Amino acid sequence: MKELSYRPVFDAHGEFLPWVNELRNRSGAYVIRDAGNHRCLYVGESHTGRLAKTVKRHFYPWRDDAERRHHTYDPRRVEVAVRICPPDAAPGAQNNLIRRLSPRDNGNGWGEEPF
Repeated sequence: MKELSYRPVFDAHGEFLPWVNELRNRSGAYVIRDAGNHRCLYVGESHTGRLAKTVKRHFYPWRDDAERRHHTYDPRRVEVAVRICPPDAAPGAQNNLIRRLSPRDNGNGWGEEPF
């Protein structure tokens, strides 16, 4: 399996790096991991061409709907890898990554501590 390439998501000014914005209109799976110990924290996917928005949502809280909960991470402490694929392959790519990486925060609520 092709190796994942992890990168930071924000620049020194707290803005998303260009590579994140280049995910617009793309589909695929992504991995969020701890930048220090490289522990896999979360694996997700977008099969609707909204990969940039889907990745970005993990770095700010949703304020529009208290019922919609998602994992939010400190962008200074994590890095992200993305696997671009056709929309119909994104859920399978996500499932394969979950099996391979055993993310802390998938399917079991929050981990021991919010990140």
